[in-house]
Amino acid sequence: MKTAVLEHEQVTRPLEDVFPIALSDGTGSAKAKAQVRRKEQSVTVALGFLIGCVTLMMTGFSVILPVFPQRLQAFGLGAGTLALMEGAFGLGMFLFSTPMGTLSGRVGRKTILFVSLAGYIVTNLLLAFVNVPLLFVPIRFVEGALLAGVGPVAMSMIGDTVPSEKQGRWIGLMTTAQAVGIALGPGLGGYLYQALGFTAPFLLTAGVALVATLLTIFLVPETLPEQVRHQVRQRKGQRGAKGQQPKERRFSSVIVLVLPFLAIDFGMIFTYPFVFPQFPFFFEKMLHYSVAQYGMLFSIYGMALAIFPFLLGRLTEKLSKKPLIVIGCLLFSALIVVVLLAPSYPLLLVGAALAGLGSALVEPAMGSIYLAATSDENRGQIMGMRGSAISLAVMLGPLAQAVIAPWGTPQMTFAMGTVISLAMAAMAFFLLKREQ
Repeated sequence: MKTAVLEHEQVTRPLEDVFPIALSDGTGSAKAKAQVRRKEQSVTVALGFLIGCVTLMMTGFSVILPVFPQRLQAFGLGAGTLALMEGAFGLGMFLFSTPMGTLSGRVGRKTILFVSLAGYIVTNLLLAFVNVPLLFVPIRFVEGALLAGVGPVAMSMIGDTVPSEKQGRWIGLMTTAQAVGIALGPGLGGYLYQALGFTAPFLLTAGVALVATLLTIFLVPETLPEQVRHQVRQRKGQRGAKGQQPKERRFSSVIVLVLPFLAIDFGMIFTYPFVFPQFPFFFEKMLHYSVAQYGMLFSIYGMALAIFPFLLGRLTEKLSKKPLIVIGCLLFSALIVVVLLAPSYPLLLVGAALAGLGSALVEPAMGSIYLAATSDENRGQIMGMRGSAISLAVMLGPLAQAVIAPWGTPQMTFAMGTVISLAMAAMAFFLLKREQ
C-alpha cells in the first residue's frame, strides 16, 4: 500500500548539511573529521537541552494539579474551574500546535523555542501573582498556546539533525522526558506549596524557564538552514501561482499518507483520558482497593512510561516498525483488559507495567515514521499536526466519558477502551507492511 513509503523514504539531511563544514581530502581529512565530531557533540548537547525543555513543559502542565485546588477553594471555587483551566491549556495546545510547527519552518526552530520558553516565564509569573479568578482560565489558555511549539520543534530538530538510523533512541528519550515531567509535577508542586506557599511552584518553574531561555541563545543551534526558511516564506507569498502547484500537490499527498497515523495517535492517546475518570470510583466501590493501592498502580504505570522508552528506543533502529506498533497497541490496553476481566491487584500491577511498555514500543516507531515522511519544508507543520491530534484526544477523552457516564457502566467504558486499542492495532497491521 502507499503508506508503506513512510517506512522507506528518507529525507533527513546529513549533519554536515545542517552545520556546513568544508571537508577536504588527504592531509586535511583528520581535521575535517575532528570538526564533524565537534559538531556532533554540539548537536548532542542541543538535543539534550531540548529534552530538558520537554520535561519542563510537562512539569508545568502537571505542577498545577495539587496546587490550584487549594488556591481555588480560597476563592470559593472548585472542580469546575479547575477543569476549565486544564481544558483551556489543552485547547491552546490543540489550536496552536500546527501553526507553531508551521511557523518554525519560516522563522526557524530556535525562534519558536525561545518564544515558547519566554512566554512560559510570563504565564507562570501571572499565575503566581494574579488574584482574579476570572483570569486563571485565559492565562492557562495562553500558556498552552505558547508551549504548543515545544513538542513540534523538538521533534523537527531531531529530524533536521539526526540520521534515521539514530532517531529512535532520541524519540525514546523524548518520551521519557514527557513521562518524567508528568511524574515530577504533582509531587514537586505539593511539596513546595506546603513548604513555601502557593507562589513557590510557579516561581521555581519560571526561574528554571528563565535559565533555559538564556541557554537557548547560546547552546541551541538553528537546525533549519536559512535557504530552506527563505524558500518556505517565498512559497507562502506566491501561493496560488502555477509554479507552486506541484509542491502543494506533493504536500497534500504527504498529508494523505500521514492521516492514518494521526488516527492511530489520536486513538491511543484518547483511550486513557476516556477511561481514567471511571478508575478511582471503580477501584474504591467495586474492587475495594485503598487510595494507596490506587496510587501505586499508576506509579508503576508512570515508571514504566519513563523507563521503557529510554531502554527500548533503539529497537526502532533495528526492527521492523510494523510489529513494534501492533504489539505496542495491544500491550497499551493491558491495564484496561485486566480491570475488565481479572482485576486482582498483582495482575493490575503487571497490566500497568505492560501498558507503559506498549507506549514505549509505539512512540519511537511512530515518531520515526513521521520524520521519514517529511522534508525540511514541511517537517514542522506535520509535527504540529501530530501535536494537535494528540491535544485533541486529551481534550475529547474526558468529555466523551462525561457524555456516556450517566447511562453507561464502568465495565462498558473499559470494554470501549479495549476495543479502541484493538482497532488501533488492526489499523497499524493493515496500513504498514514489513520492510523488505
